Amino acid sequence: MHIGFRRSGGRGEYEVVGSHSGYAAISLEGWTFNLSWPDGIVRETGLGLEPAASGKPRLRSLRNTPFQIGRMVAAMLIMPDPRRSFPGVRHHPEVLCKKEYVLTRVGFGPDTEFNNIVDVVTIEPVFVEAENQASLATIGVHSRWNRIRRVYEAREGLPSPVLRILETHIQSMESGDPITEDLCRIVQKLGVALGEAFVWFDPASDALAGMENILGISVGEGPELPAPPEIGESEPDVAARSAFQWRLAKSRGTNARNFRQSVRSAYKDRCVFCGGRFVATGIPSGLDAAHILAWSHYDLDVVSNGLTLCKLHHWAFDGSLIMPFCESGTYYVRFTTLALSLDEQTRDLLGQDGSLIPSTWLPDALVARPSTRYLNRLYADLSIEFSS
Repeated sequence: MHIGFRRSGGRGEYEVVGSHSGYAAISLEGWTFNLSWPDGIVRETGLGLEPAASGKPRLRSLRNTPFQIGRMVAAMLIMPDPRRSFPGVRHHPEVLCKKEYVLTRVGFGPDTEFNNIVDVVTIEPVFVEAENQASLATIGVHSRWNRIRRVYEAREGLPSPVLRILETHIQSMESGDPITEDLCRIVQKLGVALGEAFVWFDPASDALAGMENILGISVGEGPELPAPPEIGESEPDVAARSAFQWRLAKSRGTNARNFRQSVRSAYKDRCVFCGGRFVATGIPSGLDAAHILAWSHYDLDVVSNGLTLCKLHHWAFDGSLIMPFCESGTYYVRFTTLALSLDEQTRDLLGQDGSLIPSTWLPDALVARPSTRYLNRLYADLSIEFSS
C-alpha cells in the first residue's frame, strides 16, 4: 500500500493505493493518518481519506490551511520543495531541484499500524519517489534520515548562517508537533544560505547533499532502499529496485569470487534461461553468477541460492521481469506481470513464458539446483505476480 500522486486534473491530489495487512484502500474511507518517523516520534498529518466523485479514495487535509503530504515529507527529509502538479515540471537533469519535481509516492512499511477502534492509520514510511519529466528517484526514508542525523551531529562545522537555520529544523523535528509549511520555509532558507556561503551551490538543489559536501561526510555505497522484505506489500517495482541494490552490494564483497566460480562451475557456464555459453574469448565472460536472495541481506553464499545468467537475462532477472519457477522438480521460465510493460519483440528476445528449462542447463546435483524455498521467499519479498 502507498500514498500515490494523482497525475490527472493538475490539482495536486493524493490517493491511497493497494492493500496492507488485510485492509484495502477503499476500506479506509473516513480514517485519519499519522506518520511514524525514524526518529521514534509519531506525528499527526492532519489528513483524512474521503471518497471522491469517482469513488476513488482521496487524501484531504483536515486543517484550516491545507498542507500536502508530498511537501510535508519532503521538508522532513530536507528535500527541496516539490511542485503540486506535473504541469510546469521540466526535464531537469537533477530530480531533487526546487519546484522541478513532484513527490509521487510514499510507501507503507511492514510496521504500518491500523487501529480500527479509532480509525487511524499510523504509516511507517519506508520509501518515497521523486519524479520529474526526465527521471525518477526512489529514496529510502531510513537511509536519508540516517544521513540527516549525521549532518545534525556534525553541524558545528557549518557556516554560522547555515548552522542557525539547521538548528530550527532540528528544533521543529524534536518538538514532535505536526509538520506545517514553516518546515518547508526552513529548508528553502537552508538552500539560500548555502548558496550565499558557497558560489558552487545552487540554492534550488539538495541542501542535504550540500551540507554533506561541506562537512566531508561520505554518503557511502550501500543500498539506498531497505531490503525487499521491508518494502511493504504490493510494491513489486520498488521491491525489484531494492533487490538489485542489495545484490549489487554483495558483488563488492570479498567472497564474490568463490561464489561466482562455484555457481558457474555447477551450471557448466550456461545461462539457465537461454542455455547460452558466453565464455571468455580474450574479453571477460558474458555470464554472471547472480544471487536469488541477496547475500547482503540473507547471507546465503551457496550454489542453491545462485543462477548463471547471460547479460540480457541478468538484466531481466534483476528487473523482476522473468523468474525461474519449479513445479514437481521441473523448472520453467516464467514472465511476471512487470514484463507486460515490454513490447512484444523485446519479450520474445527473453524467451517464452512457461518454457521448460532443460535439466542439462541446470546443475547435475539436485541439491545445487535453485532452492524452491529461496525462490518462494523471493516471490514473496518482491510481491511477484506471474503473467497468465
